[in-house]
Amino acid sequence: MKNPDRREISVIVSCFNEEDNIEKCLRRIVRTVPGAEVLVIHGGKDRTADIAETVALEHPGIRVIRNKEDRGKGHAIKVGVREASADIMVQMDADLQFMPEEIPEVVRPIRDDRAEVSFGCRFMKRSKVENYRFDFLRVLGNRVVNGYVSLLGRQEFRDVTTGFKAWTRRAIDDIAFKDDGFVYEVEIALRASLKGYGVAMVPITYCNRLGGFSGHGRGWRESASIAWTGARILFFATMIRFSLW
Repeated sequence: MKNPDRREISVIVSCFNEEDNIEKCLRRIVRTVPGAEVLVIHGGKDRTADIAETVALEHPGIRVIRNKEDRGKGHAIKVGVREASADIMVQMDADLQFMPEEIPEVVRPIRDDRAEVSFGCRFMKRSKVENYRFDFLRVLGNRVVNGYVSLLGRQEFRDVTTGFKAWTRRAIDDIAFKDDGFVYEVEIALRASLKGYGVAMVPITYCNRLGGFSGHGRGWRESASIAWTGARILFFATMIRFSLW
C-alpha cells in the first residue's frame, strides 16, 4: 500500500551563505513542484536557514537542516540523500544560476524509465544562456573535465560538474559517492557510468547568480580554488576508473 505521506520527489538544496537567494529559490521550487519534499541543507553562518524556516511556515513540504558538521558540498548532498524520503531526488543549487522551473524536464528521463541519473547540462546545443558572463578558466576547466571523464566512462558527458541533476534512490545508494567536497559531482557521473546505470543529458537554461558569491570564494581565491578542484577531479576520476578509490 502506498504511503500517503510519502512525496514523489525530494529536492535537495545545498546552501552556503545564500541569504540573498534562498527565499526566491524556494518559492520558485514549490510553485513548480508543489508536491515535492524540499530539503534545505545549510552549512554557513548567515541568515539562510532562518529565512528558509520562515518560508517553510507557509509550505510544510520544506524542511530546513542546519548542517553544523558541514564538511563541504558533497557532505551536504550526503545529508540530503540520507534525509530524503522520495525515490526520485533532485539536486539544485540555491544561487538561481539554474531555473527551478526546469525541474520537470531534468526529472523526465527518470520518470520515463530512460535513465536513473539525469544531468541538467549547460553545454549542449539546445542549452540557453541568459545574462551570464563566461569565465575563461571555468569554461576551459569544464571542457577538460568533461572530455576526460567521457574518456574514462566510455560515454559522452556534457556537464559533469553541473549543480542541477537528478537520480533514483537505487542508483545513488549504489553509487555511494565518498567525497565531501566538489569532487563528488564527477564521482556520481563516473560511478554511474561504470556501474551501468542509464545516464541522461538534458539541456537547461543557465544565468548569473542573483546575489552572494560562489562557494569557491571571490577574486584570486576563486580562481585558485577552481584550479585546485579541477586537479583533484582529474586525479580522483583516474582512481575511480581503475578501482583504486
